[in-house]
Amino acid sequence: MRTYPITIQEKDGSMTKKETVVQKVLVMGYMGRDIEKVHEHIHELAEIGVAPPPTIPALYPQDICVLTNEQTITVPGKETSGEVEYVVYHDGDDWLLTIGSDHTDRLLEKEDIAKSKAACPKPFITTFWRIKDVEDHWDQLVLRSWITDEGGRRLYQEHDLTALLPFSKLLEKLEEFGYTDISHTVFFSGTVPTLEGFVYGSKFEYEISDPVLGRSLRGEYSVITGG
Repeated sequence: MRTYPITIQEKDGSMTKKETVVQKVLVMGYMGRDIEKVHEHIHELAEIGVAPPPTIPALYPQDICVLTNEQTITVPGKETSGEVEYVVYHDGDDWLLTIGSDHTDRLLEKEDIAKSKAACPKPFITTFWRIKDVEDHWDQLVLRSWITDEGGRRLYQEHDLTALLPFSKLLEKLEEFGYTDISHTVFFSGTVPTLEGFVYGSKFEYEISDPVLGRSLRGEYSVITGG
């Protein structure tokens, strides 16, 4: 169990600050809404040696210590990359939405997906929106990320949330997996497609934008190899 100070950005733009507890961290995978594209992605991964998941979607429980809001993370090898994901959390009172990065060891992924996800920290930002404020235009929310490597900074991912199962379906899938008590649990949603395949960069920036309410949440972190 860990305690975090968080900020809730209200619909009217005001900020509510509170202390909250995180008891579990769960990472979802293969959460694409178009099942044919999910199978295409599984086939692409199989061609580079990544075994198919045991279920679709897949669920990967994480040690709570992987969750971080630090601006720098240390990873075990050079072949790691971030993934922008929407992150949902129930603080005991309300469902909240933010973003995080399921940073993953791509070399280890060829041996064991669960281990590859546990090998890297999971950055997230501690400013949230209330899900009830965005549910009526959920599919219009847009996830983006940028990568910086030897070639410079460039857009890495960009897609609205039609690419992923919506919040209501995520809850249904969690119940199927046996998670009924899910308060104080952080859930990573799965990611949207990359624009150029995996890139192993030194900096990762990520964002969710709401074109209806005219606001965005954004985070970034640097990546250090060698830990």
